[in-house]
Amino acid sequence: VVYDAMKVALKVAYLGDRYYGFQRQPGLRTVESVIRDALLRIGIANGDFCYAGRTDRGVSALGQVIDFWIDDDREHLASPRVINGFLPSDVWAWARAVAPVGFSARWSALWREYRYFLFSPDIDLGAVRAAAEHLVGTHDFRNFSTSKVDTIRRIISIDVNERGGIIVFDIRADGFLWNMVRRIVGALELIGIGEKPVGWIRELLDPSTPHGAPTAPPEGLMLMDVGYSDLEWVEDHYTKQRISRVLISEARRRAAMSGVIQEMLWQMGCNL
Repeated sequence: VVYDAMKVALKVAYLGDRYYGFQRQPGLRTVESVIRDALLRIGIANGDFCYAGRTDRGVSALGQVIDFWIDDDREHLASPRVINGFLPSDVWAWARAVAPVGFSARWSALWREYRYFLFSPDIDLGAVRAAAEHLVGTHDFRNFSTSKVDTIRRIISIDVNERGGIIVFDIRADGFLWNMVRRIVGALELIGIGEKPVGWIRELLDPSTPHGAPTAPPEGLMLMDVGYSDLEWVEDHYTKQRISRVLISEARRRAAMSGVIQEMLWQMGCNL
């Protein structure tokens, strides 16, 4: 019997601090490797899939996108509930779409958006926002990446806000270079705490400048969303409720640990 095939896209979320990045690496636990293992165990796609973008070690995601082909008669297996049963407790598929022929999670993306959470007391948000405005548009971001070729990118928007003592950066672009978001945040933080002037950002946008931007840690970075023109996502509400319960438990554990660290600092005579 010959069955027709269809292409399925999934939105995937994960906490990245227990993984060596997204992309598969020999002998290391990565997000791609555990998803591939899950698909193999279910018996779909031979474990192979396309993904929207790589994330580094320690980086998390809410809206990573993967796609793969599946025979029509096995479509029921390509659902978040089924796949999550074979994934670790910190990686989840939570929405699904039927993708058109020719769709690619990577190459069909119109934009990607990252969010960075920065704890930096006494930062000057006005200076950060003024500097961030210079980054919007098409520029050579060579000094914001370790890449040295094909470094032209277009930043669509940068929003900087404060939420409960945390500075939140939302950056949307048509594409990102390796470490680009973390270096943007690293540069803006130096400006915000007064170590560099606002005009320094223009120097960094000049590819002839002989130094690059500092790199912020990976733990504050999250791939928020990827934009497409031809997908209609169907969210799995049961899965979202299950994820929420896991995240609440994780948030409580980490908040308690943060309290322990802050108490140690206070007892040592250090104030955040």
